[in-house]
Amino acid sequence: MSSWRSFWPPSPPLTRRPRPISSIPIWKSRDMRYFIEHETVLEYPEAVREHHVELRLTPREDSYQRLLGITLETEPTAGLRGYRDYYGNQVTCFDIIQPHRRLVTRMRAEVENTLANPFDFQPLSPGDEQERLREALRTTPSLYDYILSRSPATPNLGRLDQGFAFPCHEPGRPVLESVQQAMEWITTVLRYKAGVTTVHSTLTQALTAGAGVCQDFAHLLIAIVRSWKIPARYVMGYLASREEEAEESPPATHAWTEVFIPGRGWTGFDATQQILANDLFIPVAVGRDYLDAAPQRGSFKGDAAGDNPVIRLSISQQ
Repeated sequence: MSSWRSFWPPSPPLTRRPRPISSIPIWKSRDMRYFIEHETVLEYPEAVREHHVELRLTPREDSYQRLLGITLETEPTAGLRGYRDYYGNQVTCFDIIQPHRRLVTRMRAEVENTLANPFDFQPLSPGDEQERLREALRTTPSLYDYILSRSPATPNLGRLDQGFAFPCHEPGRPVLESVQQAMEWITTVLRYKAGVTTVHSTLTQALTAGAGVCQDFAHLLIAIVRSWKIPARYVMGYLASREEEAEESPPATHAWTEVFIPGRGWTGFDATQQILANDLFIPVAVGRDYLDAAPQRGSFKGDAAGDNPVIRLSISQQ
């Protein structure tokens, strides 16, 4: 039997109470440097073989984040090879041909993040935003992938028979303001609850249940923004903690949304916590939805029963 599986670390319950956008503190601090250790353990009831694995665990580099170093290793030991996918993610691949009942992948990385204040940019007028967006779409056609793409996770909202009055973007309103209002609206139709949805759940299923995890909040915001013909993409990464909050709010794997704000570029929005991404957010992979950014997926021959991953994660400030 051949199986193809995608794995996502289980979403922990939220320990931070979402705060109104207006109450978010503006952090004025040194650049944040993090050391990340991420281990995934998969165990199988019977030996599997011909195991082909893809990892998207290398933190991204952008205007606000630098990758200072990274190591990847596996048990059983395998030769690693890599490539950069269509969305700019670093993908690491390996094969384990011999039979095995246990697979361990470990990633250790050091990153520096400088995004202390997500509001530190000069906003454009709504008219200038529209002009800049048209120009960006003309010069970078790949942005259309983040507008036109539809999937069960990010469907065409106009075709959903759910009876929801999804938020609209008025031409005379700044994009940032519309996205903030959309995040606030999402809390009226979804509540955070682990175990209600899985990585394979559709947006319709999450809306019907009225609950979900960070992945579902991110997918809903993506679908809303794309309905405005504005690019939006899915982000998989880590959420670190301030030193004084680490015990109450430990580091976690996380998912959020990036929206293309004309004049600023890709800007992170966490609909789960109702905040803009700052220097606590460590982006790892992006894509149209979860499937493009899954941290680990693979295929093998054997029995897939019992292959739920055990995740160990630590993030320390340097």
